[in-house]
Amino acid sequence: MPSPRRAGSSIPARRRRSSRISPRSAPAGARSSRPPTSRSTRSPMLDAEVSFFLDLLEKATAAGRPKLSDLPVSVGRPAVDRMSCEGEADPPDVARVVDGALPGPAGAIAYRRYWPLGVEEKTIPTLVYYHGGGFVIGNIETHDSTCRRVANKSRCQVISIDYRLAPEHPFPAPVDDALAAFRHIRDNAAVFDTSADRIAVGGDSAGGNLAAVVCQLVKKAGEAMPAFQMLIYPATDSVSHAESRRAKGEGYFLTQELMDWFFGHYAPAGTDLRDPRMSPLLSADLSGLPPAYVLTAGYDPLRDEGLAYATKLRAAGVRTVYSEFPGTIHGFFSLTRFLRQGLVANDEAAGVLAAYFSR
Repeated sequence: MPSPRRAGSSIPARRRRSSRISPRSAPAGARSSRPPTSRSTRSPMLDAEVSFFLDLLEKATAAGRPKLSDLPVSVGRPAVDRMSCEGEADPPDVARVVDGALPGPAGAIAYRRYWPLGVEEKTIPTLVYYHGGGFVIGNIETHDSTCRRVANKSRCQVISIDYRLAPEHPFPAPVDDALAAFRHIRDNAAVFDTSADRIAVGGDSAGGNLAAVVCQLVKKAGEAMPAFQMLIYPATDSVSHAESRRAKGEGYFLTQELMDWFFGHYAPAGTDLRDPRMSPLLSADLSGLPPAYVLTAGYDPLRDEGLAYATKLRAAGVRTVYSEFPGTIHGFFSLTRFLRQGLVANDEAAGVLAAYFSR
């Protein structure tokens, strides 16, 4: 994780990337000991762009690209983070971007604020965003383009949080940072040019897990909750035996082997995987939580637990919008250089957020 920048420092609101990903340097998925799903055995229901992207991964594997799970984290993390940055579409311009740091339970937590184009108000709704990456990889750079687009499309400020990562900081350190970041922004809303009752939380994959957990913990503490939760293919059940994990756990970018590697670092031996801070789906009571938007991908091993969480939220009386992109894979929300459905999903999620705050 990059070292925090000086609080209040600014970076250009305009950024451009010229790099492209070759098959050899394609974003890392993972192989397993089982025969991989090949083009000939993939579902014909996959989007054409997804199939092409998976072909790139196959070529990279054939060329000798190592599995992420075979690399030391110190080697694999920077390599995958770099590839993740390259997998995003060129970053759109925003009005301004400011890097800073806020107090956390174990020191400063870096963040990045994005102010949307064309918004003249002094105080606007805010999305506190937690990046994905299995609690092991990812940072505010890997999701920079995505946060910019969501800010512009939602007309909300986005604050991306650079929480601590495993294995250096295993569970519950990322949860503690995510919770501390939300509380600090809520309790200092005026400093962040927002209102305490107009702050949403959101994230993708591991970040979706953190957003869901923050909502549950703040409710349990009896505090003012986030106004809304935006959960992008969230990991919600660490002991899941869902059908999607079996059927889609090999050959569709995110694999069961890679998930096991992530959780092996995040949840060392002795961790209670049924703890709702680890598995928010297993919380006994979801009533009274903030309204939610839950997005899943049809060829994602996490698809079923995302749907299950949306279903359980609705059953508990929580207003929930559920959206599935049936022909695509885990990670597509930020793989926007390759997968145009990711841009569509960015816009849809941002639109739901904008609609909520414009009520």
